[in-house]
Amino acid sequence: MVEKERVLNNELRMVNGEWCRVRQNMVEFDCSRVRQNVAPLNGAFCTAILLAVVVLVVSGCHTSSLTEPKRTASELLLLSHSADHALEEMEFPLLADQKVFVDKGYFDSVDASYVMGAIREKLAEDGAVLVASADEARYIVEPRNRGLGLDTRTSLVGIPAMDIPIPLAGRVESPELALFKAQMADSIASFVLAVYETKDGLQLMDSQEGDGSARFNQYQLLGLIKWRSTDIPELRSTSAEVKKRLKKSSD
Repeated sequence: MVEKERVLNNELRMVNGEWCRVRQNMVEFDCSRVRQNVAPLNGAFCTAILLAVVVLVVSGCHTSSLTEPKRTASELLLLSHSADHALEEMEFPLLADQKVFVDKGYFDSVDASYVMGAIREKLAEDGAVLVASADEARYIVEPRNRGLGLDTRTSLVGIPAMDIPIPLAGRVESPELALFKAQMADSIASFVLAVYETKDGLQLMDSQEGDGSARFNQYQLLGLIKWRSTDIPELRSTSAEVKKRLKKSSD
């Protein structure tokens, strides 16, 4: 097939629905060779695209969603352990074999439920007989919270993450480059328990004070080496510790 048209030598042009190449100084078209070279290429390209689409459709994507609580397990364990340590310092020999009511009206804390339970357990261990109302009790224990909280701090040797403004694209946060990083958390608990006798009004018979603390520190070196230091057994979750616990439970 030869058709006349003024075009450049070796240029590809569409002729009657086919790609043809110019020959002999812009006067002839040769479609047979172009058909042989281009058609296999187009066929292979289409096959590759089709296979890619099929793989994407068949494989799809899968994401798992986990519900995250407002407070981490590490935070709760730090606070509960410091509260336990504060109560361990107190002794109530006066309340042995006596009916005792715990008045929680003067104790204010997000973790009041746990602390109240720990106080009741402590009094029971010291021999007190816990009752449900003040009318039944000879002694009333009023706990007060001087402080129950968490202090955190971070030390970094390296380049912290920074917001980098990009024209027409907003702001992008750069990754953190840490040669050494330390994340430290300390919890502190400080309570006062006042003991009143209900005979002839309320008479202060005893006042106990207790302070406790707990720590949880995490360290990172060169972004690869990580370790932790803590006085809370539940947070010492190294692989060796996990294997030891599993072996102990199986035995």
